[in-house]
Amino acid sequence: NRKPMIKFFRKIRQKMLTENKFSKYMLYAIGEIILVVIGILIALQVNEWNNDRNKKKAEEIVLIQIKSDLEKSSIELQEMKTYHLGRAITCAKILRAFWKTEPTYDSIAYDLRGSRSTIKYSPILGNLKSLINSGNIDLVSAKALRNDIVSYVEKVESQLVDLTRIEESYFRNGVEMVDEIMPNGVLDKDYYIKELEKVDDIKNRTRWYNPDIEPSPNKPQNIDRVPFKSDLNELFQNKQFYNGYKKLWTHQFNSYRIYDDILVITNDLLDKLNNAKQVQNSEKK
Repeated sequence: NRKPMIKFFRKIRQKMLTENKFSKYMLYAIGEIILVVIGILIALQVNEWNNDRNKKKAEEIVLIQIKSDLEKSSIELQEMKTYHLGRAITCAKILRAFWKTEPTYDSIAYDLRGSRSTIKYSPILGNLKSLINSGNIDLVSAKALRNDIVSYVEKVESQLVDLTRIEESYFRNGVEMVDEIMPNGVLDKDYYIKELEKVDDIKNRTRWYNPDIEPSPNKPQNIDRVPFKSDLNELFQNKQFYNGYKKLWTHQFNSYRIYDDILVITNDLLDKLNNAKQVQNSEKK
């Protein structure tokens, strides 16, 4: 289509030149230049529209992925809060037993078994950090939201450093102090006999202690050789034992608070992403 048009305009120019109509030729030339410029401007505008549309599509994909990661993190953080709060309550019960005249040792023995454990969790930051480090954070059109995303990653990483510090300063030291005083634990032969009686299936009984199937230090191969349990009366008169559990309580409670803080800022960023999505949908309408 372009070649016939070019030939058409060329014939007009040649006709004007041969007829010595210079002024008309100049007007024609100017008109042709204007048409070319308009055509270029239209092409540029169409290209810009396409780029804007591609950027909005890319932004939409990025925001959906971030939202998905934050939703998963929110669920896991809630579970971490529950876990560490439960462990903190257990440690507090053990510490309060030091102040009782006659502690209920049956329940305390159960608490002692499950209080020296911890779990560490990091929210999903991979996509967010990749977005920032690659410079693709500019795909997020709202400047305020870009700043919120960068701020979120910085705050979470700072909180995770605090978690590591708390674990090293309190949890590990607490476990070492408690284990030194209570090396044999609180479980005795009677406990394991009762546990084994619950396993009524012969196949499961053979799995009770089999390192090749279920390696576990908590299932003795020979129940008759189970070490004597620690004397709880002595434990609850021991200062080191108390201080060890004080460290464990400090770790669990502070971990609970940190995960709660991370959950708050995670849900806050989720709300901002949802608001940004609503704005995009309203703009489309």
